Amino acid sequence: MPKIVDKEAKKLEILDAAMKVFAEKGFANTKMLDISGRAHIGKGTIYEYFSSKDDIFEYVFIHFMKTMEASVTDALHCSETPEEKIRCMFMNWANMVVQHSSDIMEVMLDFWAEAVRKKDERELGIVNLEKIYTDFRVIIQSILEEGIQRGHFRDQDAYHTASLMLGAMDGIMIQWILDKSHFDLIKVTEHSLDIFLSGIRMQSEE
Repeated sequence: MPKIVDKEAKKLEILDAAMKVFAEKGFANTKMLDISGRAHIGKGTIYEYFSSKDDIFEYVFIHFMKTMEASVTDALHCSETPEEKIRCMFMNWANMVVQHSSDIMEVMLDFWAEAVRKKDERELGIVNLEKIYTDFRVIIQSILEEGIQRGHFRDQDAYHTASLMLGAMDGIMIQWILDKSHFDLIKVTEHSLDIFLSGIRMQSEE
């Protein structure tokens, strides 16, 4: 009787193996043969699941972004106050990166840098950082504007404040990825939020 293969389980094994190889060798230096070897499957079998290493990365990245979007949605419903929405949003992000996503973030940066070097429009379209930053900036800006209207935050340029917060958190994440022993990402995110929120909070609420 022929062996029944759980295709979804096999696909997940390939994805897990691919992310490990990407993290070790870098995206540009990884070959499909490396991935099939790590996944303990034949070099032809891997093509039954993915057409290329770009295809593998795109699958992982799309899943990651869906998870991130769900986390942001949860944050927007975790509290009634704009301040707690911002705090919940960034803390959810930090916890997700630490617990589940450090490899994908490292590989994403590597993938994007390689795409920029090659000027590969297709690869740049997979990791569309401009859209990612724009989407998150719009969400943060809308929370800030809600806080200003409700008298929680002092009057300010919400677009610029959102850009500053997003840039700072992004920079913290990159520093952590480069050297995870440098600091605790969760604690630094909490500290950064305390500083940001104390700076924009209405004086009467302090």
